[in-house]
Amino acid sequence: MTLRLALFGSDCLYSETVLQTLLQSSHQVAAVILPSAGLPGVRTDLPIQALLPESAKVLEYDQHALPVISPFVQHSILHTAWEKGISLFAVRNLAAPETAGILRMVHASAACVACFPRRIPAALLRVPQRGFLNVHPSLLPDYRGPAPIFWQLHRGESRTGVTVHWMDAEFDTGPLADQRFVPLPDGISETDATGLMARAGARLLVEVLDHVAAGEIPYHTQRAGGEYQPYPHAGDFTVSPAWPARRIYNFMCGTAVWGMPYTITVAGEQLLLSDVIAWSAHEWLGAPLVRVEDEVIIQCSPGTVRAHLAK
Repeated sequence: MTLRLALFGSDCLYSETVLQTLLQSSHQVAAVILPSAGLPGVRTDLPIQALLPESAKVLEYDQHALPVISPFVQHSILHTAWEKGISLFAVRNLAAPETAGILRMVHASAACVACFPRRIPAALLRVPQRGFLNVHPSLLPDYRGPAPIFWQLHRGESRTGVTVHWMDAEFDTGPLADQRFVPLPDGISETDATGLMARAGARLLVEVLDHVAAGEIPYHTQRAGGEYQPYPHAGDFTVSPAWPARRIYNFMCGTAVWGMPYTITVAGEQLLLSDVIAWSAHEWLGAPLVRVEDEVIIQCSPGTVRAHLAK
C-alpha cells in the first residue's frame, strides 16, 4: 500500500534531505508545508496559501531572513517541490480550518515532520488517518528541542542517533516508532552532522512508513526522563578546561559554522577562542596553558587542545 504524505518542514538541509529520501520511496509526497515567515510571495491575510513558482522568485529572496531553525540552507526545498510537481504551501495559522482543509484536500493519509519550528495543534494532528511522524536528530527522550545536534556536541555525547516518533501536542514527547544509533566522528562540522542525521532519519522514516502501510503500527511510550533544550545563546559557547580535550575539540569543530567566539577561563584568565586547531588525548603541559603567538595550548582534563585566540 502506498501512503499519501504531507511533509511539514523548513527551507533547510534537514527537511530537504528527508524530502529527497521520501521521493525515492514507494510512498507519494502530496504536499510540502513550510512556515510562512521569510518565504517569497506570501500574503499576510491568509492562514495558508499555495506557493507557485511563477509568483515567487525564490532565487531573489533573502534566505538569511528565514527563522533560524538550522543555519545551514542548501538546495531549496521550494525548488524541489516545484520541480517534482508537489503542492507547496506556506502556513501562517496552523489552527485555522483552512490548514486542516489543505490536508484533507490533498488526501494525506499521514504527515511527516522534519525541522518544522512550530507546535502543531492537537486538532490538526488528528486530521491524517495515520497521524503525524516526526524525524528528530537525537535519541529521545534526550535532547528534546530545536537544536539537538548542538547540545549533543556541547555535552560531548557518545550516544547519538535519530528518532522517528508519533507526535502529540507537545514538543518531542510523543510515543516512539523507532530509533537508530548514528555515531558522530571526531571533528565533524554541524553541517555535516545535520546531513548525516537527516539521511539516517529519513531512511528510518521510510522503514516506519512501510510498516504503517502494511498495517503494523510501531508504538512505544518514551521512557521517563529527558529534558528540553532551548535554542542556543552566546553564553552556551563557553567551554572549560575541566572538559576532556576531545569534547572541546569536537564541540568547537561542530559549531564553528555559527561564527561565535568561544569563552574559556584558564587559571583565572578569561580567553576568547576563534577556532580549534588540534587536540591530544594524553599530552601533559605541566602548566595551565602555553601561548604561541596567536595560538594557545590549553591543559584539559585529560589532554590538551590547541586553538587560535580571537582577535
